[in-house]
Amino acid sequence: MPLKLLLLMNMTVILLFGLLFGLLAAVGFYFNISTIFMVIFAFVLVFIQWMVGPSIIWMTSNMREIGKNEYSWIWEAVREYSKKHEVPMPKKIALARSGAPNAFVFGRTPGSATLAVTQGLLNTLSREEAKAVIGHEMGHIKHKDMVVMTFASVVPLIAYYVFIGLVYGRGDGDRRSAGAAILIGIGAYLVYIISNLLVLALSRYREYYADDFGGRVSKPSVLASALTKITYGLSVNKKEASRDALRSFYIADPITSSMEISKFSSEYSDLHISDKEIKSAMEWEKKNLWVRISEVFRTHPLTFKRVNALMQLEKELSRQK
Repeated sequence: MPLKLLLLMNMTVILLFGLLFGLLAAVGFYFNISTIFMVIFAFVLVFIQWMVGPSIIWMTSNMREIGKNEYSWIWEAVREYSKKHEVPMPKKIALARSGAPNAFVFGRTPGSATLAVTQGLLNTLSREEAKAVIGHEMGHIKHKDMVVMTFASVVPLIAYYVFIGLVYGRGDGDRRSAGAAILIGIGAYLVYIISNLLVLALSRYREYYADDFGGRVSKPSVLASALTKITYGLSVNKKEASRDALRSFYIADPITSSMEISKFSSEYSDLHISDKEIKSAMEWEKKNLWVRISEVFRTHPLTFKRVNALMQLEKELSRQK
């Protein structure tokens, strides 16, 4: 894994929880019991989300478990990545009944994870490309991303409840004036905004991290090809994307994918995407200033950046041979 990416992730986590500790220190100074209750409530909400989230995803995702005698090549790829790279074997492999090409993992822990692929992914990608995507998802399991992102998300949630508790609450403690409480509440709202952006940045860094793993266990150029087909293929199904609640879990965000290259959706309506069409879309994406600025509000990096990182990885790996 590139050292720069590792440093960026660690710095983001340090800054994220540094903001939280600073906020709680300010709240603690004034010791508003209702605000403390809000903080505890936020932790309870995250714990409940962590416990029941996987069951909710399973029930609402129109998926079924893939038997070990079905799609044997998927099972073989998962077992190979698990054994060779010390990745916990997913508890289940599932097929999501969706025409959009995508894949995702979810679960409480790496050992209890479910790896899901959509029917659209199997229909659109070659077998080697699909294996590369599976490698990316196995990277999320190896890096414990389902746990990391769940607990990172607690920071903006706590900041929000502190803001509500101090600005709209009725605490009348002797050591705290109403004006000071509002000031800390406004600070909490700023922490809420900044921490949300940091969580999104952390999510993007971890996508690069999983791309790096997926590229190493398969071939970077194959994963890059899969990513472009997924991203630009997703742009054609805006109606399905708009109601998709699992977008942050996917290898590519179906909503932002459609926004990134909506200009080209008519060209990709048949989902048979040529190299020329992919290159055209990536060049447009690269030159579009608004798309690049809006990346800070996204869970996934821009596709052309991910492809560029994978191409650099391919050069690095070829030099090592």
